[in-house]
Amino acid sequence: MKKHNTYLIALILCFVACKNNETNEPKGVDTAPVAEAQSANEVIETERLINELEFVARSIKITYPNLPGILMGANVTEGFTTEGKKKYDIVFNNLTGSDNKKRNGLLTVVYEDAIENGTNVIGKHVHVRSDEDASLYSVDGIKFKGSLVFSNISAAKVSTAVTIDHLNAQSFIIKPDGGQIRFSSTRKSKWIAGNTTGDVNDDVFEMSNQNYSLAIEKQGTNFMEVKPAQTVILNSSCQQSLFSPKKGQYKIEKLGGKTFYLSFGNGNCTDTVSLSYNNIN
Repeated sequence: MKKHNTYLIALILCFVACKNNETNEPKGVDTAPVAEAQSANEVIETERLINELEFVARSIKITYPNLPGILMGANVTEGFTTEGKKKYDIVFNNLTGSDNKKRNGLLTVVYEDAIENGTNVIGKHVHVRSDEDASLYSVDGIKFKGSLVFSNISAAKVSTAVTIDHLNAQSFIIKPDGGQIRFSSTRKSKWIAGNTTGDVNDDVFEMSNQNYSLAIEKQGTNFMEVKPAQTVILNSSCQQSLFSPKKGQYKIEKLGGKTFYLSFGNGNCTDTVSLSYNNIN
């Protein structure tokens, strides 16, 4: 079994088969239906990618030239875009992170200044791009093509009252089997622990206002909308499951299909994902 099937294997889950005419009590442990397991797999991959690229944006903005976490061993070159914006080209050459996933390809981080209250804020918006077909960024063979934007990183590091705002108009996750996820996304995140230290491994983030739209393109196109049902928490100390939330819940609405809930756990690094048809707290 190839590594890119890891999530689907992991979704041999505790699935609560609560129908509308039944109570909200769990009916025991069962395997997730294939359609829901596959949909959950796509949402998890999208969530992990957004979290991973936000980590890259934060690290380049705050810790460079130190290269923590998955950036350790990457080749970083500073320069400017043709428009004169500061950029960093980050090349990954078969680098393995603490999650045992291999990373390859090129990410380009671009700073965009903005005027705020009459003051020029340098690098207020940080774009993380992968758009060169010959060198798309990949994690275990799953490629990313597009550009994700993260704003207010420096201010959020100073004050937990400030959120990092994320925006993605349209990007792609490209699978080795030819399938792909076309997605747009917005959300807010903020430090709730670790912002006063220089150690990225003690960072804890709270994510809110998520609005993800996914088009799963493989032998036809399936559409999903993802919204928060419970506050999602990402704990950076969970090294074996990097960028995967361990607390919180999403509501997943499939066009022409069932609505279900994806729960990440209770905050423990060993927690696994579970699915339910009803929002069970």
